[in-house]
Amino acid sequence: MASLRVGVITFDWYPYEPRALRLAEAAANAGYEVDVICLRQPHEKGYAVHNGVHIYRMPMSRSVGRSLPINILHWCWFLLLAGAAVTWLHLRRPYDVIHVHNMPDYLVFSALFPRLLGAKIILDVQDLSPELMGIKAEGGLRSMLVRLATWQERISTAFAHHVLTAGWLFQEALVQRGVPKEKITSILNSADPRLFPPARRCPPPFESSQEGQPFIVMYHGLLAKFNGLDTAIRALVLAHRVVPQLRLDIQGNGEQLPALKQLAVELGVSDRVVFTDSRPIDKSVDFILHGDVGIIPSQCNNFTELVLPTKCYEFAWMQRPMIASDTRGIRSMFRPESIVLCEPSNAESFAEAIIDLYQHPEKRAHMIACATEDYAPYRWELQTERYQLLLASLTYKRLKKYHLV
Repeated sequence: MASLRVGVITFDWYPYEPRALRLAEAAANAGYEVDVICLRQPHEKGYAVHNGVHIYRMPMSRSVGRSLPINILHWCWFLLLAGAAVTWLHLRRPYDVIHVHNMPDYLVFSALFPRLLGAKIILDVQDLSPELMGIKAEGGLRSMLVRLATWQERISTAFAHHVLTAGWLFQEALVQRGVPKEKITSILNSADPRLFPPARRCPPPFESSQEGQPFIVMYHGLLAKFNGLDTAIRALVLAHRVVPQLRLDIQGNGEQLPALKQLAVELGVSDRVVFTDSRPIDKSVDFILHGDVGIIPSQCNNFTELVLPTKCYEFAWMQRPMIASDTRGIRSMFRPESIVLCEPSNAESFAEAIIDLYQHPEKRAHMIACATEDYAPYRWELQTERYQLLLASLTYKRLKKYHLV
C-alpha cells in the first residue's frame, strides 16, 4: 500500500485547516503517500513536510472580509495555480486519488487532467454552496447567486467520482438535489484525540461557581455574523445581573470582530468580554479546558440549520456542558438532556440558560454524561477508519480497471 498516492487540494492554509489536516494525516497513517496543494502565508516556505505529508504552497494567500466578487476571482486564480501544480505532480508520479476541499465546489476541476489520466476524484463538501451564498449575498443578487451556486454544485458533484460531506444533513440536501446516495459518504469533524488528548478530559471544577471565582462561558472559532456572537454578548448583560462573576471569553478572528468589540463597549461589558486571537488547532484544548460552559449561539437560516458545529464535538469530548441555538443539525446529534437548546437570536433565552446552569451544577454534570454517550458513535477514530476504507475502495476500483489487481 505504500506506493499508493493521494493528492489534496484546499483553498486554505495547511496545516492550519482542521479538516484537511486530519484527513490528510489519516491517509498518511494508512500508508499512503500524501501531497497537499494549498495557500501560502508570507512567512511560509513553498515546500515543506509536516507529519509525513508533503505540502506544496501556491504563491497567494487569503484574507477575511473580502467582497464576494473578489473571493470568486481569488478562487479562480487558485484553481489555475492548483491545476497546474497537481498536473505537474501527477505527470511526475501519478496519483491514485485526488481529494478536493470546497469552497468553492468548482475547485474540483483543477484535477481535470489527472482525472483524464485515471485518477479518482473526491469532492469534499464542507459547506453547502447554495445555502452559504443565500446568507452571504444581499439584495437582488441573492436569487441569481443561489441559482449559480446550485448549478456549479451540480456539475462539480457530477465531475467527482465520490462526494464527502461533513454531516448527514448535508448528505440529505445533496441527495434531494440529485446526487446519488451511494456516491456520498459523511465524515464528521469530530475531535481528533491527538489534538484533544483523552488524558486531559475532565469536567470543569463545579465549585468554580462559588463566590469570587469567575464563571466562564466560552466560544472559539470564526467570528461571522451568522454565528450570532452579538446574542451571546447581549445574554451576558442580562445574566450578569444574577451571576456577577460571569465572563464571556471569545477566541477567534473574522469580519465581525470590530463590531463585537464595539457592542461590548456600548453595552458596558467590555471588561467582562475577553477577546483573544485564533490559535493553532493543537492549542484549542487549552481554551476549552479553561471554561465552564460552551456556547454556540448561531443565527437561524438555511445554512446554520444544517450545520453540525465542530465545537459541539470538542465540547462533548472534553466534557464541557453546552448551550446552543435550537437547530436541526444539533438536534440530530444530541438528546435534549445532553445540551441546552435556546431560541436563536434570543438573548433572553440564552441568559436564562446561563443562569440555570450556573445555579445547578448537578445539571451540568448530568449533561456532560449524556453528551459523552451521544458523542461516542462519532469519535474521530471511527471517522478515520471510514475515510481510510473509502480511499482503499476507490483505489481498488482504479487498479481493477487497469487489471493491476
